[in-house]
Amino acid sequence: MAMAAARAAAAAGGPSSLSRFRGALVAAVLGDCVGGEFEGAEEVPMESVLQHLSNLDDETKGNGILEYSDDTAMARCVVQSLLTRAGFDEQDMARRFAKEYSMSPGRGYGSGVIQVLKKLSSPHLSDVYQPAKDQFNGRGSFGNGGAMRAAPFALAFPDPADVKRCARQGAMLTHSCSLGYNGAVLQALAVHLSLQGAIDKPQQFMSRLITEMEVVEGNEETRNDARILKEAEKPFCERLHRVRDLMDRSKVSIEEVISELGNGIAALHSVPTAIFCVLHCLQPRECLPANYGGLERTIAYSLALGGDTDTIACMAGAIAGAHYGIEAVPQSWIRCCEGAEDADMNAGRLQMLYRRSLQGGVGSGTGERRCEDPAESRSSAANGFERKARAE
Repeated sequence: MAMAAARAAAAAGGPSSLSRFRGALVAAVLGDCVGGEFEGAEEVPMESVLQHLSNLDDETKGNGILEYSDDTAMARCVVQSLLTRAGFDEQDMARRFAKEYSMSPGRGYGSGVIQVLKKLSSPHLSDVYQPAKDQFNGRGSFGNGGAMRAAPFALAFPDPADVKRCARQGAMLTHSCSLGYNGAVLQALAVHLSLQGAIDKPQQFMSRLITEMEVVEGNEETRNDARILKEAEKPFCERLHRVRDLMDRSKVSIEEVISELGNGIAALHSVPTAIFCVLHCLQPRECLPANYGGLERTIAYSLALGGDTDTIACMAGAIAGAHYGIEAVPQSWIRCCEGAEDADMNAGRLQMLYRRSLQGGVGSGTGERRCEDPAESRSSAANGFERKARAE
């Protein structure tokens, strides 16, 4: 495993290399596009996954045969806003989300976020965070919609403090529950660390994620949300410890992964799962072709879990792509996935923004100001129906 990781690191180049940027953004799109085939399925035989992926090698199918979903549509808005504003601008990003939805509403948006996006399109809206806060009687959504589009924040800001703040603020435009936006923070941190080559040492990578999330979840708001939803006091930390436990087992079944981590639309049931997929597939697996590289194994394994396959594969793809680099991405997959070439181009532009940030030339807030945490006041209660809706 150590040798395989070393070879992957050599192929991807050094920390924050252009190859890693390209790999992260392109593999995220691929995970979304190829994952759409199995979204919502309770059981996905590995044979079906491998057949689906092998079909991508058929050049007669042409470009753009696999369409991206709302995952990529919103991530593209994040990228364009960060590049246009040279930093995080919540007003600009909110407008882009609303416009993107109005132009292409059939991308698979959940009913909850549609309500928010329609309100964000109002020219009279003064607080772009208010529509998300108003959802579910002020309790907000805890779905993975913020996490699925979080990778670009890790590619724009070299400072992990900026990555965390901006991922949180970007997610809160649609998901104001801490179990929603903290999932976005975790996903962005995982991509950030992978970009630095941290996955070369998987156990240390997990320790750093847990340490970071201990701080992120160390506030009363998170504890209150966790109590309401009957989760552990620090839900994401608890899930990351489960990831570590699964990593230590000699054999882990797909059923065990789903039982321990989940495969659903809640951020808590998908972001840690995506992280596990990457780490589990660092080495060859009996159920996967011997000629598959680590990124291919990661995408295939993500799909075999069923459930929210496009989003889990999208998030796992971003983390794995940042680790292995663009050289690990099959060209046949890129040709078959809508938006992959645009993602490749934008990765280079994001790296330029990243480097300017390193030189102190870019702010991480609106214009030149830093991201600030908006005050939130939310009542607390939940029932079974609302738990499902809030996870959209």
